[in-house]
Amino acid sequence: MKKFLIWGSLILLVLTTLVLYYLSPFPTSDPVQVNYPDSFIITTENHFETQVINECSAFSSAYVMRHFGETKKGLELYEEFDYKLPFSGYVLPKGILDYFKDSSYDVTMYHGTFETLKTRLTEGTPIIVLVGDGLKWQHYMTVVGYDDSLHEVYFFDSLREGDENQEAPGNRTLSTDYFLSMWDNGVPIFHHVYFTTQKR
Repeated sequence: MKKFLIWGSLILLVLTTLVLYYLSPFPTSDPVQVNYPDSFIITTENHFETQVINECSAFSSAYVMRHFGETKKGLELYEEFDYKLPFSGYVLPKGILDYFKDSSYDVTMYHGTFETLKTRLTEGTPIIVLVGDGLKWQHYMTVVGYDDSLHEVYFFDSLREGDENQEAPGNRTLSTDYFLSMWDNGVPIFHHVYFTTQKR
Protein backbone atom coordinates (compact mmCIF):
# COMPACT_ATOMS: atom_id res chain seq x y z
CA MET A 1 0.00 0.00 0.00
CA LYS A 2 2.83 2.40 0.88
CA LYS A 3 4.58 1.65 -2.42
CA PHE A 4 1.31 2.32 -4.28
CA LEU A 5 0.94 5.72 -2.57
CA ILE A 6 4.52 6.67 -3.43
CA TRP A 7 4.07 5.74 -7.10
CA GLY A 8 0.70 7.51 -7.20
CA SER A 9 2.26 10.66 -5.77
CA LEU A 10 5.12 10.54 -8.27
CA ILE A 11 2.74 10.11 -11.22
CA LEU A 12 0.59 12.99 -9.97
CA LEU A 13 3.68 15.18 -9.60
CA VAL A 14 4.85 14.38 -13.12
CA LEU A 15 1.40 15.06 -14.59
CA THR A 16 1.08 18.35 -12.70
CA THR A 17 4.54 19.41 -13.88
CA LEU A 18 3.64 18.60 -17.50
CA VAL A 19 0.35 20.52 -17.31
CA LEU A 20 2.06 23.56 -15.79
CA TYR A 21 4.78 23.43 -18.45
CA TYR A 22 2.32 23.34 -21.36
CA LEU A 23 0.06 26.04 -19.90
CA SER A 24 2.86 28.39 -18.84
CA PRO A 25 3.64 31.18 -19.02
CA PHE A 26 0.42 32.44 -17.55
CA PRO A 27 -1.00 35.80 -18.61
CA THR A 28 0.21 38.86 -16.74
CA SER A 29 -2.04 41.66 -15.58
CA ASP A 30 -1.81 44.56 -18.05
CA PRO A 31 -0.26 47.61 -16.31
CA VAL A 32 -1.03 50.04 -19.15
CA GLN A 33 -2.55 53.38 -18.18
CA VAL A 34 -6.03 53.45 -19.71
CA ASN A 35 -6.38 56.11 -22.39
CA TYR A 36 -8.30 55.63 -25.64
CA PRO A 37 -10.61 57.55 -28.01
CA ASP A 38 -14.31 56.79 -28.57
CA SER A 39 -13.46 54.89 -31.75
CA PHE A 40 -10.35 53.50 -33.39
CA ILE A 41 -9.62 51.35 -36.44
CA ILE A 42 -6.46 49.90 -37.91
CA THR A 43 -6.34 50.97 -41.54
CA THR A 44 -3.30 49.00 -42.73
CA GLU A 45 -4.27 46.99 -45.79
CA ASN A 46 -4.52 43.25 -45.11
CA HIS A 47 -6.37 40.27 -46.54
CA PHE A 48 -8.57 37.54 -45.11
CA GLU A 49 -8.02 33.79 -45.03
CA THR A 50 -10.43 31.04 -44.01
CA GLN A 51 -9.21 28.29 -41.72
CA VAL A 52 -9.87 24.61 -42.41
CA ILE A 53 -10.56 23.15 -38.94
CA ASN A 54 -8.80 24.35 -35.77
CA GLU A 55 -5.98 26.50 -37.11
CA CYS A 56 -7.32 29.83 -35.82
CA SER A 57 -4.17 30.48 -33.77
CA ALA A 58 -1.99 30.44 -36.87
CA PHE A 59 -4.45 32.36 -39.06
CA SER A 60 -4.76 35.10 -36.44
CA SER A 61 -0.98 35.22 -36.09
CA ALA A 62 -0.48 35.37 -39.86
CA TYR A 63 -2.87 38.33 -40.02
CA VAL A 64 -0.78 40.16 -37.43
CA MET A 65 2.45 39.36 -39.27
CA ARG A 66 1.01 40.59 -42.56
CA HIS A 67 0.27 43.85 -40.75
CA PHE A 68 4.04 44.16 -40.34
CA GLY A 69 4.60 43.56 -44.05
CA GLU A 70 5.35 39.84 -44.01
CA THR A 71 3.76 37.53 -46.59
CA LYS A 72 2.51 34.86 -44.22
CA LYS A 73 -0.30 32.35 -44.71
CA GLY A 74 -2.22 30.70 -41.92
CA LEU A 75 -1.79 27.07 -42.98
CA GLU A 76 1.95 27.52 -43.48
CA LEU A 77 2.28 28.99 -39.98
CA TYR A 78 0.16 26.24 -38.49
CA GLU A 79 2.61 23.60 -39.68
CA GLU A 80 5.33 25.41 -37.73
CA PHE A 81 3.34 25.83 -34.50
CA ASP A 82 4.07 23.66 -31.47
CA TYR A 83 1.91 22.84 -28.43
CA LYS A 84 -1.03 21.40 -30.35
CA LEU A 85 -3.55 19.32 -28.46
CA PRO A 86 -3.87 15.70 -29.61
CA PHE A 87 -6.82 14.86 -31.88
CA SER A 88 -8.23 18.41 -32.12
CA GLY A 89 -5.02 20.14 -33.21
CA TYR A 90 -5.96 23.18 -31.15
CA VAL A 91 -2.91 25.29 -30.29
CA LEU A 92 -2.33 26.31 -26.67
CA PRO A 93 -1.41 29.96 -25.96
CA LYS A 94 2.19 28.86 -25.43
CA GLY A 95 2.32 27.92 -29.12
CA ILE A 96 1.51 31.49 -30.19
CA LEU A 97 4.00 32.98 -27.74
CA ASP A 98 6.83 30.69 -28.79
CA TYR A 99 6.25 31.18 -32.51
CA PHE A 100 6.33 34.97 -32.30
CA LYS A 101 9.38 34.94 -30.04
CA ASP A 102 11.20 32.64 -32.46
CA SER A 103 10.21 34.96 -35.33
CA SER A 104 11.89 38.12 -33.98
CA TYR A 105 8.81 39.61 -32.33
CA ASP A 106 8.23 40.78 -28.79
CA VAL A 107 4.94 39.24 -27.70
CA THR A 108 3.10 39.47 -24.38
CA MET A 109 -0.01 37.65 -23.21
CA TYR A 110 -2.01 39.96 -20.98
CA HIS A 111 -5.02 39.55 -18.76
CA GLY A 112 -6.99 42.78 -18.75
CA THR A 113 -10.22 44.68 -19.27
CA PHE A 114 -11.95 45.97 -22.36
CA GLU A 115 -10.49 49.36 -21.48
CA THR A 116 -6.89 48.10 -21.39
CA LEU A 117 -7.49 46.13 -24.60
CA LYS A 118 -8.70 49.28 -26.39
CA THR A 119 -5.74 51.23 -25.04
CA ARG A 120 -3.32 48.62 -26.41
CA LEU A 121 -5.11 48.57 -29.77
CA THR A 122 -4.57 52.30 -30.20
CA GLU A 123 -0.84 51.59 -30.31
CA GLY A 124 -1.60 50.52 -33.87
CA THR A 125 -1.19 46.73 -34.04
CA PRO A 126 -3.99 44.14 -34.35
CA ILE A 127 -4.49 42.19 -31.14
CA ILE A 128 -5.25 38.48 -30.85
CA VAL A 129 -7.94 37.57 -28.30
CA LEU A 130 -9.12 34.23 -26.96
CA VAL A 131 -12.89 33.77 -26.85
CA GLY A 132 -15.00 30.72 -26.16
CA ASP A 133 -17.35 28.72 -23.99
CA GLY A 134 -15.40 26.66 -21.48
CA LEU A 135 -14.49 23.17 -22.65
CA LYS A 136 -17.05 23.29 -25.50
CA TRP A 137 -14.93 25.50 -27.71
CA GLN A 138 -12.20 28.13 -27.72
CA HIS A 139 -11.28 30.38 -30.63
CA TYR A 140 -8.63 32.98 -31.46
CA MET A 141 -9.74 36.13 -33.30
CA THR A 142 -7.93 39.37 -34.08
CA VAL A 143 -9.27 42.75 -32.96
CA VAL A 144 -8.80 45.53 -35.54
CA GLY A 145 -11.09 48.28 -34.24
CA TYR A 146 -14.02 49.42 -32.13
CA ASP A 147 -16.66 52.13 -31.99
CA ASP A 148 -18.05 52.88 -28.55
CA SER A 149 -20.84 55.08 -29.91
CA LEU A 150 -22.13 52.15 -31.97
CA HIS A 151 -21.25 49.56 -29.28
CA GLU A 152 -19.33 47.55 -31.88
CA VAL A 153 -16.00 45.71 -32.04
CA TYR A 154 -14.36 44.78 -35.36
CA PHE A 155 -12.39 41.60 -36.01
CA PHE A 156 -10.56 39.43 -38.43
CA ASP A 157 -12.18 36.03 -37.86
CA SER A 158 -10.74 33.13 -39.85
CA LEU A 159 -13.97 31.15 -39.40
CA ARG A 160 -15.66 33.58 -41.79
CA GLU A 161 -15.42 32.82 -45.50
CA GLY A 162 -15.42 36.43 -46.62
CA ASP A 163 -15.82 40.05 -45.66
CA GLU A 164 -19.09 40.58 -43.80
CA ASN A 165 -18.17 44.13 -42.81
CA GLN A 166 -18.23 45.95 -46.15
CA GLU A 167 -16.98 49.45 -45.25
CA ALA A 168 -16.21 48.56 -41.63
CA PRO A 169 -12.72 47.25 -40.77
CA GLY A 170 -11.97 43.55 -40.59
CA ASN A 171 -14.38 40.89 -41.79
CA ARG A 172 -16.68 40.52 -38.77
CA THR A 173 -18.50 42.87 -36.40
CA LEU A 174 -19.74 41.93 -32.92
CA SER A 175 -21.72 43.99 -30.47
CA THR A 176 -19.58 44.97 -27.51
CA ASP A 177 -21.80 43.01 -25.12
CA TYR A 178 -21.62 39.85 -27.21
CA PHE A 179 -17.85 40.09 -27.54
CA LEU A 180 -17.45 40.58 -23.79
CA SER A 181 -19.63 37.53 -23.11
CA MET A 182 -17.41 35.39 -25.37
CA TRP A 183 -14.21 36.95 -24.05
CA ASP A 184 -15.26 35.80 -20.57
CA ASN A 185 -14.49 32.38 -22.03
CA GLY A 186 -14.97 30.12 -19.02
CA VAL A 187 -11.31 29.08 -18.82
CA PRO A 188 -9.79 29.92 -15.42
CA ILE A 189 -6.69 32.14 -15.64
CA PHE A 190 -7.05 32.43 -19.44
CA HIS A 191 -10.21 34.53 -19.62
CA HIS A 192 -9.96 38.17 -20.76
CA VAL A 193 -6.66 37.28 -22.43
CA TYR A 194 -5.02 39.08 -25.35
CA PHE A 195 -1.67 39.03 -27.14
CA THR A 196 0.25 42.18 -28.07
CA THR A 197 3.12 42.05 -30.55
CA GLN A 198 5.92 44.32 -31.66
CA LYS A 199 8.54 43.77 -34.32
CA ARG A 200 12.06 43.76 -32.91
